[in-house]
Amino acid sequence: MVRGSLGRLLLTCSACLVPVSASAHALAATPYVLPVPFWLYVYACAAVLVVTFGVLGYFSTTPALTADSASRVTPTPARVVYRGLWPFAVLRLGAVGCLLVVLVAGLLGTGDPGRNINTLLFWVVFLLGFAYLSIFIGDVYSIINPWRVIADWLERLGIDLSTQRVRYPEALGYWPAFVFYLMLIWLELFELPRPSLLSSVLVLYTAITIVGVFLIGKETWFRRCDVFGVFFRLIAALAPVGYARAAEGSSWLVRVRSPLAGARAVFSDADLSLVLIVLFMLSSTTYDAIYRTILWTGLFWRPMLWAFQPLWGSDLAKAQSLLEGWFVVYQRGSLLLSPFFYLMFYWVALWCARVFARSTIPLRQLARDFAYALIPIGVAYNVTHYYPLLIVEMRSLLWRASDPLGWGWNLLNRLPPVVDSPGLDMGVVWHTQVLLIVVGHFAGACLAHMVAMRIFPTRKQVVLSQLPLLVLMVGLTVVGLWILSLPLAG
Repeated sequence: MVRGSLGRLLLTCSACLVPVSASAHALAATPYVLPVPFWLYVYACAAVLVVTFGVLGYFSTTPALTADSASRVTPTPARVVYRGLWPFAVLRLGAVGCLLVVLVAGLLGTGDPGRNINTLLFWVVFLLGFAYLSIFIGDVYSIINPWRVIADWLERLGIDLSTQRVRYPEALGYWPAFVFYLMLIWLELFELPRPSLLSSVLVLYTAITIVGVFLIGKETWFRRCDVFGVFFRLIAALAPVGYARAAEGSSWLVRVRSPLAGARAVFSDADLSLVLIVLFMLSSTTYDAIYRTILWTGLFWRPMLWAFQPLWGSDLAKAQSLLEGWFVVYQRGSLLLSPFFYLMFYWVALWCARVFARSTIPLRQLARDFAYALIPIGVAYNVTHYYPLLIVEMRSLLWRASDPLGWGWNLLNRLPPVVDSPGLDMGVVWHTQVLLIVVGHFAGACLAHMVAMRIFPTRKQVVLSQLPLLVLMVGLTVVGLWILSLPLAG
């Protein structure tokens, strides 16, 4: 009787306490049966990483650089393929226009997130679509950042926003961007998808940005504190395209470079806070994939129900009322602790690498140097988890653009998307997700090997240092595939 009650309570509480906003991430109401056994996927993906490590180790030569000379190497210059101004001027104007649409639609439009363009434009088009596009086109966002454009316009009006009125402490690093990132994911996962709330938060962020730019200067703010600027810069580090301001300052240069070449430049001034941002890219996506599963909710409810069952006996309603507050703490606290949890494993892997290589390089330096090898893994996890949502939600973009405020307009003469239209082929989705995870870890392994070649003076040290990182990447691959296969709780 007790076991049956616990099971029913577990399912009831799981369904009741999952946030409403989480329903946007569920694409299938019925469980999906994998086309081949799960263990076969795990072995195949792990084998790809092991073979990659073996090939890189076998063909690697003695590093041509010592640790002392590595910092003096000048990377191969990228080739300029375009010089211009007006396309970027149009994009900058459009970015500000999109920000205004999001703000106005949220404040004045309907409160229904399924009809207001506010939520779709920000969460899906901007944070998903444009982020994935940046993998190929580079860090265009650094040029068209609407908050930076507004700062530039204010400077043209005579307001000096380039001077540091308050000295920015070096120890502060990227911590402001990290805190903003935590708040952004918190808003996505735990708050109801209300257009008015999103607009209010963005208005507040705009005010904070203007004050921050005025105090510490726009260059420092948009490099260290602006969460969106840091987020897109990390993703665009993988792109084969880079951008730079021309010497005369009147145009922008578009440069073609080797893929992944921009990752090292991103970490030129890295510290622990930037490492945590990269790890949170990975841990927050993993958390979003697992926190609504039966396994995750059961980790709280089963031991809690067993431990406190004498307090309520068979009264399930009393049990839920007593424990639901603690369940909320469990859910929210797990998100906040997730990057530090990943940091622990990352730190252990680096400590083992340092021991295996018999190196005296400080762990903090190793953490900073190898962190950009985690960027493709974090990006791969993000794409893997969210690209089905992106495809499904983009079907309604033109319809919502035709009635951006949800007032019954039809400016573009569009019909609403068909509710019972064919869904995604889950077999294709699963195999694509597996491929993306493998590609991300493969790129991460290659970058980690490049880092080791740069900082360790001998081939033996390079190979030995990669063994713990190989174990870490295989572990992340297995965990990622396993989480994708878990059934949801609600």
